Amino acid sequence: MKRIKKAALLAMAACFLPSLCACGKVTMQIDDNGTVTELEVSMPRTVEQVLGDAEITLNEGDEVTPSLDTKLSEAQEISILRTHTVKLTMDGETKEITMAGGTVGSLLEQENITLGEKQHVNHGLEEPLTDGMEIKVSYSYSITVRCDGKTSTQETEAETVKNALEELGITLGKDDRVTPAVGEAVTDGMEIVVERVTTDTVVETEEIGYETAYEDDSSLPKGEERVSRDGENGQKEVSYQVTYVDGAEESREATGETVTKEPVNKVVRVGTKEEAPAAPPEAAPAAPAEEAPAAPERSVVSKKAYYDCSDNSHGYYEITYSDGSVEYEEF
Repeated sequence: MKRIKKAALLAMAACFLPSLCACGKVTMQIDDNGTVTELEVSMPRTVEQVLGDAEITLNEGDEVTPSLDTKLSEAQEISILRTHTVKLTMDGETKEITMAGGTVGSLLEQENITLGEKQHVNHGLEEPLTDGMEIKVSYSYSITVRCDGKTSTQETEAETVKNALEELGITLGKDDRVTPAVGEAVTDGMEIVVERVTTDTVVETEEIGYETAYEDDSSLPKGEERVSRDGENGQKEVSYQVTYVDGAEESREATGETVTKEPVNKVVRVGTKEEAPAAPPEAAPAAPAEEAPAAPERSVVSKKAYYDCSDNSHGYYEITYSDGSVEYEEF
């Protein structure tokens, strides 16, 4: 009898052993999009029940492996791929993409994007996607910048000229000139030139030229000119707004002036007196046809002086000789 009872007990224990194992507690691992949670739960349980025990809430579109209705009887890993909406920007266009789980690299692969030699992405390719993540595929360009007397060539991922200058730490003044314009898109091989423009007020002393005044003078022979007063230049202070480009003067604009010394005009007297009639010319002696006897020596009968009206030191003599001839002699 005792042997039969012992056998019966062993049989009963064997019958109940699977049930005891199934009803025991096991440690489950839940990989929630890279975050691993370990949880001790009683078996059997469904995946949905285990997630409920772990207080993990699913969102629409999330993918769970195994499926929620899978009944678990032993330790097993549960994987959750969260659905994320990310923004992908490339070539100036932005679009929203919804994807369960995945990394930046797998997203680019899904979108058939292969990065070229000069293309870059703003996140690591192995970085897991997160909701609201902004992924940007950009290009690097080789540019040359001339500014402040220096020329540098380097690679940049800036999209516009303005962004490239900011990246280089170049601050623009309000009047500085940039070629191409700051809003232009950067292209490979582009040359950017920055010209520093400044203005300053400069005061300079300048001459004021004198004028010449002409006055009639009846005491002078007609057409004769005599300076009665020399001219003298004046002076003025002129204010200019001067524009400099990279330190060199480009232009200036007068903004005001003050006369500090008036000019003195030159005065010229112009004669209007008519000339006295010219003395008649002496008659040329006729060549003798033959040698004539010597004429008797003549003597001066009279000598009269006629003076210039405006100057008594000038005039002419009228000389009358004993033979009746008359001659004129200027003095």
